[in-house]
Amino acid sequence: MLFTASAGRRGAALLCLLLASSPLSASAQDCGIVDCGEPVCGFPDDSCTSCDSCGSCGSNCGGACKSNGCDRFWVRGEYLYWQVTGADSPALVTSSPDGTSLATAGQLGQNTTTTLVGNDALTDKWRSGFAVSTGYWLDPCNGLAVVGDYFQVGSNNFNSSLGPDDGTIYARPFFNSETGLQDAQLVNVPDEQAGNVHVQSSSQFQGAGLGLEKCLLSCGNANSCGPSGWVTLVGGYRYYQHNSALQVNEDILILDNTTSPLVPGTTVYVEDKFGARNQFHGGEIGLQGRRQEGWIWIDGLATMAIGANNRAVSINGGTDITVPAGGGTTSNPGGLLTSGETNIGNYTDTKAVVIPRFRLGLGAQITERLSARFGYNVIVWTDVVQAASELPPGLSSDPRNLPPVQGGGGAQPAFPGMFGTTVVAHGADLGLELTF
Repeated sequence: MLFTASAGRRGAALLCLLLASSPLSASAQDCGIVDCGEPVCGFPDDSCTSCDSCGSCGSNCGGACKSNGCDRFWVRGEYLYWQVTGADSPALVTSSPDGTSLATAGQLGQNTTTTLVGNDALTDKWRSGFAVSTGYWLDPCNGLAVVGDYFQVGSNNFNSSLGPDDGTIYARPFFNSETGLQDAQLVNVPDEQAGNVHVQSSSQFQGAGLGLEKCLLSCGNANSCGPSGWVTLVGGYRYYQHNSALQVNEDILILDNTTSPLVPGTTVYVEDKFGARNQFHGGEIGLQGRRQEGWIWIDGLATMAIGANNRAVSINGGTDITVPAGGGTTSNPGGLLTSGETNIGNYTDTKAVVIPRFRLGLGAQITERLSARFGYNVIVWTDVVQAASELPPGLSSDPRNLPPVQGGGGAQPAFPGMFGTTVVAHGADLGLELTF
């Protein structure tokens, strides 16, 4: 949800609309521009028994973006349905029909190879979330409020598990930098090894803000039934966080008919893990406005946050081989796309970024203190590191750097650097606001 607090409509406006035969043309006199304790459209305003009156604040006091001096506090809750763009993943799991030559099975570029996982964004599906915001008018007469908000778009998860399969070869493709050719690590080979490959990917997006809102311009009157509008300046502290993770696991059992040098009954577990975290801290400034006629309105928001994005990438992996009949277990750092010799580690940096956000919405007064709103939101965040972008470029890997490590390996699998992408978070919000 993109939200900045706005003043709640005075209950008098709703009562006037219900009683007036032509609410959009009703005059201020018809509705009764009132101070505390005076009747509103023939009804006593019982909620205004002891509060500050704006009656002596001048012509701007009755502006549509002001509180009436009694309903100073508001709280809002919203359901979110958003999409957050994810980074494209390269091909992670492939297959070939049983009987394909093991010298070419699962390799990219072969006409017998099918990509099962990858070559797309794994975590860009639409997701549900929530948002809450609140505010308090410090000075209703001059339109100054303190506001705060928090939103969470939820976690978007991808899970795929393939194998074992008696009729299909499963593999993990890579570019063999030692030979300069496409290659593949075989996971499941019918009659030779029973293997399972599991791919997990996730992303989360959330944010919060704390600041002030100041009324700049108002037209019409918050207490009347006629058309009105306002523009406010919003500003303060803004926080965003985007996390993502990508993990590939293999679990392999060597069968009796194996043609590999491994002893039948040997189990092999391979793991590659990539994680990315972005935390933005900065200041935000912008404008929001509303145009209202009667009990319905259209509103808009445009802000810009300027600050620092603290980025962190973690890369890890391991290979465990357990030999039967007392052969023991050996554990080494590195999998297929990770190596303790080249890219395993933690990396951080900080980038200065500008993050705009926009919202366009509709609203309606339901009761004296309750209103409903619907809107569409967009946030654009550049230079975001994502887990899928931190894999070795081209899935390049030198087998000599993988467990068991051999001498003479090159720089692959390499850390590509803090590779940033643009994340666009957009979607709808639907919520209720209560003033009191």
